[in-house]
Amino acid sequence: MKKFVFLLAALIAGFSHPLYAAELKASLNQNQIVQGEAVTLTLSYDGAQTNEQPNFAPLDKDFNIFSVSNAYQHNYINGKISQKREWKVQLMPKASGNITIPALALGSLKSQPLSLEVLPASPENIKKQNEQNAQAANAPRYAVEAEIDTKTPYVQQEVNLTLKIYDTGGLQIERIVPLVNDENSWVIQSLGEPELETVKIGGQDVRVINIKMALFPQKSGELDVPEIAVEGYYLSQSNNDPMQKIFDSFGAFRISALDPDLADIFATKNVVSLRTDPMKISVKPVPVAAQGGWWVPAESLELYSEWKPNPPKFKVGEAITRNIYIKAVGVMDTQLPNINFTDSGALKQYPEKPLSEVKIENGKIVSYRLISNVYIPSKSGNVTIPEVSVKWFNVKTQQLETSSLPAMSVSVEANPSALPQEEEIVEKPRISAPTTAAVNDTPAKNASVANEQPDWRVAALTAFGAGLFLGVLIFAFFRAKKNYQQSGESLKNFDKAVIKYAKEKDLKNLRDSLIAWAKETYPNAEISNLNDVAANFADMIFKAELDKLSSCLYGKENLIWDNSGFLSAFENIHKKKPHSSHKGEKPLPELYKK
Repeated sequence: MKKFVFLLAALIAGFSHPLYAAELKASLNQNQIVQGEAVTLTLSYDGAQTNEQPNFAPLDKDFNIFSVSNAYQHNYINGKISQKREWKVQLMPKASGNITIPALALGSLKSQPLSLEVLPASPENIKKQNEQNAQAANAPRYAVEAEIDTKTPYVQQEVNLTLKIYDTGGLQIERIVPLVNDENSWVIQSLGEPELETVKIGGQDVRVINIKMALFPQKSGELDVPEIAVEGYYLSQSNNDPMQKIFDSFGAFRISALDPDLADIFATKNVVSLRTDPMKISVKPVPVAAQGGWWVPAESLELYSEWKPNPPKFKVGEAITRNIYIKAVGVMDTQLPNINFTDSGALKQYPEKPLSEVKIENGKIVSYRLISNVYIPSKSGNVTIPEVSVKWFNVKTQQLETSSLPAMSVSVEANPSALPQEEEIVEKPRISAPTTAAVNDTPAKNASVANEQPDWRVAALTAFGAGLFLGVLIFAFFRAKKNYQQSGESLKNFDKAVIKYAKEKDLKNLRDSLIAWAKETYPNAEISNLNDVAANFADMIFKAELDKLSSCLYGKENLIWDNSGFLSAFENIHKKKPHSSHKGEKPLPELYKK
């Protein structure tokens, strides 16, 4: 009887719990793609409940894995749980050709291997794929190619690369990356915004995105042109999308027509990764004739200048600023040379630190350099301003050329108000007290008056006046001493303010602090602007720096002020006694001493 009960229980259990044959299957959404397009591998599991995960490591050999998503479904039948799981893997082939997707394992289960054909990326293969695939409109194809304008440039010469991206629809570009193996071999600069055009390929309109770059080879010899990687995606929607069915039931448009961010919620993001074909160029070295100097391989280079004030009026001891510009087409700003100013005995020159800028003009790199040079004549008469020249190599004519600003003769006026040099400053003679001999020159007829006895009332009035004068003098002395001490503290504060605003390059506050500082230094002088500040100091370098500051404050151009020269000149002012037209003045005159 017991054996019968056990047998009956086993039969009931067998009928109520079907035996599940677990399986693992693999499939591809496409069996043929163009290189740069992603393919979706779907791995499906049906069987008993499990927490194991597939091993995707075998895919790393031939693919880049961009994303892995998974979904699952549980079934509860007769008290038993079964499970369906699905993994979607977006794969980007590393190369073109026929690729085998190996069997993948999930525990003891294995999927079947799959074959994938990857065509090289080209407009021709786009056409081929569109002709073979009736769903081409729903499965767009993409390609990329690059062109360069010269294959035999000189070292550091601009090479223009045009990147063409072919888009049959919906490509969203996330980034474009030049792949450089040796960072010391190339300098790469963008040449502006992309340009769009539409071309016909196989009877289909294809959008072409043109992106231009400037490449500067830094070494001679045979070099690999950097390959350009284009990474992005396009969105696709499943026909089984439940949200789309809701929209369709109301006769609404497709979700993809909505805002892309909203469409991204319901659509599948398909990764696109493209890369240009390898190219090589032969880079020529610096010509022998150009060796030994500054190497500037440009399409054109010109010099021009402007004076401040314009026209310039030269006077002895007064600063005149000349802005000299270099404009070169086809080179970066770091390739522009510095200008060596020729010495002139009649002119002192104070060139500023150069300022550089790069612009894109007519699809070319154009570099500018500004050098501000301050000239201060040291003598009157006819003075020659030396020539300014720059040598460069013309890549069009392949000849060494020189651009220059010719020497010019100017007339320098004498300037009686110009401050002399420190060694030429002479102390004014002080007026001394009258000598005894001078007193004795009084006519003899007045001698009897000096021997008369003074009236007592006159003596008393004289004593009272002397006492009152002495009291006022003592009060003035202590009050002036107090003011002098306060002035010294104020002067220290103004010193700090000048240095603070100079370091911060706050030019307006620097100007106000300089004027306040100069007023404290020379309280008896009329100082209301930077010219008045300069007039009270004999230091020519400091005056030149004040002139540069004025140019930045009041000039038409937005110049960048270099504070290092000013701070050095201001520091030197404190290391020596200030010289001015008020030399010898003190906050309180000395009491007369016999």
